[in-house]
Amino acid sequence: MKNILFLSREINRRCAIKLDAVYTAAKARGWTVHEAEFGWTALDIADIVASLKPDGAIFEGAHLVESVDLRPLNRVPTVYLDTDFPAPRGMPTVRSDAAAIADLAADELIASKPAEAAFFSLMPGKRWSRLRAARFRARMRKEGIPFRVLDRAEDLAALRRPAAVFAVNDISAAELLRGAANCGLDCPRDFTLVSVDNETLFCENASPKVSSIEQNIARAGVAAVEALDSLLRGRTGRHKQVLVPPKGLVRRASSVRPLAHTTTAQRVAAFIDAHALEAIGIADIAAALGCSRRTVETHYRAMYGQSLGEAILARRFAEVERLLASPDQALEPIANLCGWKSPAHLMRSFKRRYGMTMSKWRKVRGQPITA
Repeated sequence: MKNILFLSREINRRCAIKLDAVYTAAKARGWTVHEAEFGWTALDIADIVASLKPDGAIFEGAHLVESVDLRPLNRVPTVYLDTDFPAPRGMPTVRSDAAAIADLAADELIASKPAEAAFFSLMPGKRWSRLRAARFRARMRKEGIPFRVLDRAEDLAALRRPAAVFAVNDISAAELLRGAANCGLDCPRDFTLVSVDNETLFCENASPKVSSIEQNIARAGVAAVEALDSLLRGRTGRHKQVLVPPKGLVRRASSVRPLAHTTTAQRVAAFIDAHALEAIGIADIAAALGCSRRTVETHYRAMYGQSLGEAILARRFAEVERLLASPDQALEPIANLCGWKSPAHLMRSFKRRYGMTMSKWRKVRGQPITA
């Protein structure tokens, strides 16, 4: 049995998801995991290593302060997980795939046919921020779309409209929307917006709701264990750097702008995709598109072969499934997040559709149940 040290400056929510995945992957290998936070203890890394004598270590942390001495880890096979500094020579790293994240944002924003595109970050000095910006810039240049980096949120006002903006994370997106409000700009009419992290508390409550790329945080923890396993077995070559792709884009209203040349059915589909998780009905769709209820229903069924009510439910249940797959998502808030009037209403609808309760569905798929 191997003793593994999971070392982090702070066990916050995102770190806890990685740690849970590390525990699971390590347990399958018969390893024991010891966790330590060096940011909240008088012990330094040398003390922790000397006390636990680990066979290997996973160091998680985006940044370091100057007082942190990493040299004691040089004596221990170590994988560096989501760090914002170069790993010591010969030690593997696991990081989110910045290029894949930027490509998802670019694909979504290019579809809105912008006159100009921009990138905005509240932490431009971070390595991952620079990499996302570089990839997004390259994609825009390839498409022939003018590009600039915004230094301040209020610089939105200088962009040609309609514009498309990639915010490096949800915190930056929040600042961007604040700046847009100060400038009298409307999203998505004047600019479309995509961000990263999919923090639902922000994304679902922002106005408009924000399209955001969800990272595969748990997969990063598993990848770190896999890299450490190879390192301990003496096979380091293919694990020098592991890039973890994101789960995908969660599309919301901020990146959807119906275009004049689209068909009525396509405009209906775009509206449903953007607003199905809100308390909308067929009358709301008809009013938004300036058509009669019969027109939108007829055109949509002719192209997609289902009713508007079925389409709205399908979009809502897809989001319910996505949320249930997250081990840290409590059940009760899902109803409000997905457009149902109450948790009881959702639970009845879910059981009719799936033949089981939400708790059972999650359990059948091997996910721990959060009450």
